Amino acid sequence: MRKNGRLGLLAALVTVAGVGVQTAPQAAHATYWSGGMPSASFSIRTFSYNSTWQTPLTAAISNWNGTPTPAAIGTLSNSPNTLSVTSYADTWYGLYTSTGSRNSSRTFSIKLNTTTIVRDATNWNNMVTRVFGHELGHGLSLVDNPSTSAASIMKYESWNTLVKPTTYDIDDVNAIY
Repeated sequence: MRKNGRLGLLAALVTVAGVGVQTAPQAAHATYWSGGMPSASFSIRTFSYNSTWQTPLTAAISNWNGTPTPAAIGTLSNSPNTLSVTSYADTWYGLYTSTGSRNSSRTFSIKLNTTTIVRDATNWNNMVTRVFGHELGHGLSLVDNPSTSAASIMKYESWNTLVKPTTYDIDDVNAIY
């Protein structure tokens, strides 16, 4: 009798597993990063660089704001969130650092490394737009280098070509917010 109970349980589990295979596919799960902002609507302190930098930096914000997501990134003169474009003796292109808990007190700073960007850019505007867009993706709670075969602005590849958030990135932002 105990043996039959185990077989019955096994049969029930197999049946449940079989039903699970036949159900409709679930929505994609976002590759969430807890260092992002509590809302997809945030500002960064107004920045002013020469047109070589300003144009692609502005394009990165426009690229996110132009997606079918709740992303609404603005610039304000008194925003606690900052952008710094300068030379660093590190190997990264950009660095996003958040502080505070994930609520209304969360702030961030973004640093772009002119040393590595100048060294590796084969298409200047694309490279700067991509690096800043990638860092803004962190503000939208997206993780670095997600494990997907899909194209993503968050992956460490195509730095000189992929400048806009992809369907994968858009789906992730929509799943998070």
